[in-house]
Amino acid sequence: MKPLSESLLENSKSAIISSVELHNKPAFNYRYEICTILAINGWELILKAFINENYPDVRLIRKDGTTKPFEECLKFVSSEKGNSFRTTEENLNRLYDFRNNIIHFYKEQIGVVLYSLIHKSILLYNTFLKDNFNIDLADETNLFLLPIGFKPYISPVDFLTNDSELSKSSYAVSTFIKSIMDSTKLLHSEGIEDSIITGFNVAIKNENRIKNADIIVGITKDKSKANLVVTNDLGEFNITTDKNAKKIQIEEESLFKTIYVLSYSQVRNKCYELFSDFKQNAKFNKIMKSLKENPAFHNKRYLDFIHRRGTGQDWYTHTIFEELKKHYTLKEK
Repeated sequence: MKPLSESLLENSKSAIISSVELHNKPAFNYRYEICTILAINGWELILKAFINENYPDVRLIRKDGTTKPFEECLKFVSSEKGNSFRTTEENLNRLYDFRNNIIHFYKEQIGVVLYSLIHKSILLYNTFLKDNFNIDLADETNLFLLPIGFKPYISPVDFLTNDSELSKSSYAVSTFIKSIMDSTKLLHSEGIEDSIITGFNVAIKNENRIKNADIIVGITKDKSKANLVVTNDLGEFNITTDKNAKKIQIEEESLFKTIYVLSYSQVRNKCYELFSDFKQNAKFNKIMKSLKENPAFHNKRYLDFIHRRGTGQDWYTHTIFEELKKHYTLKEK
């Protein structure tokens, strides 16, 4: 590593470690103000180390002795790394907003939001450090961010509800919170699902039925529109048109990765392997046409899957062969 890069990196790590250590002190005034300043400083230094190491033509130190500003370093690295860095960019933009406007937040109680931003930023920092410099701070320091305190811990979602402290906050805080939401919406519109704040999941385990956690609860800002997403270990299942059957909603992408996975040609080729009297003829075409009406065997994936229109492709389930056995003779083993 270049000498300048090495110096920048070491100072960067020191700033990040100091941010974590100070945050975890049980009694510490101006906790988030100082931790944010240290975190931004650590990120600025590592971004400059990355640029210096990989882009020698980019001038970090200007003729007047000043260095490339944090915002310019962040935009440059993001433009080079693309979508993989967008969550980090938005996270740091929001922390940088807070750092530059700290005086407006002194009387506000938004620690839970700041914790979530800084915690995510530290995790993103360590990932960036590992990916680009092959260093893992978790191994070097054995430090953890633990939300241990003398009050029950709440998630940022609790804070952001309309009947929370936010409703009594100043214009500066309301604007800051809105910027976090705007960043989240922006990333979502770009197809990026990773959040800029630390996530909070609730997992419930039933030892008798499920090996992995089966319930993840996400609460939206509007309590009347709370979302419950269930990931369930179904084991064997049947797809049916019975209106009285238990209903489970599966996302479009997951549906065509786990259930409807066979193309028409794959079904046809498998039939040649399974059945001694199989032929691709009018009989087969008639059977396949009838099975298309049954969601247990067939589904069509449209390019416009929301409105179910436009060009689509037929996909089939493995259970279709159980139905085809009624029409053809299995080969002897």
